Amino acid sequence: MNRTFAHFIDNFIEVTLGSLRLLAASPQFHSNVWETAPTEPQDPSVFYSIPPTPPELQFDSVHRWLDGRTHARFRFPSFFQSPQPENNIVHGMADLQSEGESSAALILLHGYQMNTFAPLKWFAEPAARAGLDVYYLALPYHMQRAPRGSWSGQYGLSADVQRTIQSFRQGVLDLRAMISWVTQVQKKPVAIGGLSLGAFTSLMAGVVDDRPFALVSLLGGASLANIIFAGFSFRLIRKELQEAGVYPVDLEKWWYMLSPGNFKPALPREAVLLVGGEHDPIITPKNVRKLWQAWQKPRLLWFPCGHASVAFYARPIGERVADFLLNRLDALEHTNLAAADSPSFMQQTQTSTKLAE
Repeated sequence: MNRTFAHFIDNFIEVTLGSLRLLAASPQFHSNVWETAPTEPQDPSVFYSIPPTPPELQFDSVHRWLDGRTHARFRFPSFFQSPQPENNIVHGMADLQSEGESSAALILLHGYQMNTFAPLKWFAEPAARAGLDVYYLALPYHMQRAPRGSWSGQYGLSADVQRTIQSFRQGVLDLRAMISWVTQVQKKPVAIGGLSLGAFTSLMAGVVDDRPFALVSLLGGASLANIIFAGFSFRLIRKELQEAGVYPVDLEKWWYMLSPGNFKPALPREAVLLVGGEHDPIITPKNVRKLWQAWQKPRLLWFPCGHASVAFYARPIGERVADFLLNRLDALEHTNLAAADSPSFMQQTQTSTKLAE
């Protein structure tokens, strides 16, 4: 796919699905942002901290398919309480293997303004076919979480600088809560990942949470603020901010805690897979490379696509992601076997047995 065609697809989708909504919406910038100091660098593990107990999931609309997999919707209360009650219930969809067939789980987050999990399924199907449970999680203010009278994502990423901070923070907390549920209740290894805004959310979770055995970023980058000023898609939000006197340097300061490139990951380099679009005008190649450098050069795959046109490569990307996750599971299993065979482990086991006797 060449650059011109990729940008045509991106701009066409943005004009038809994105800009018309923003043109019809009321301005969201609030002048009181100048009354508060930009987000100061702080400990992200505190900013994104969660309770130790997992949330209680409630499953609805459970259906078993002919291939033996079970599809179900689920929900749980968010640990973060926003002013909108609808947003404080986390919604998701599960694609589960037959009883006892799953060796691990993958939690996936969607992109900005998405109102269905369908596009994510294109990327996740190879992993599901490989035997992983897949959980799709709705980001704050998206889908069922959008307050009455708003469209999916309208309040999630916008010219309302402070609300975007709180929304993004809530998304990371919700993802970490889901990690807790899979690891503590299901007792399975868990991988996390996302597309676009979901990738940024997953990356920040990877800064503070070392429990996932793998992290997959599909079109994520180092700086969230950069996407507002990068290209065509966010021009209306950019225009609103610039008219209020907010420029890139200001937004970088306010959204410091939302940008993965400002921090080191809690996961080892070999546990991270980055996927970038060579012609992406939103999460630009430069933004992706900055993340790659900041995170000590993990595995990085490039595809000849833009942002929306990444959908044309969903199958090959999904296959590469599935291979990566299976390789990570193999490495995890070998590590556990090596630890079990080590003298120190055997000595601890013998000591525990004697104490039990």
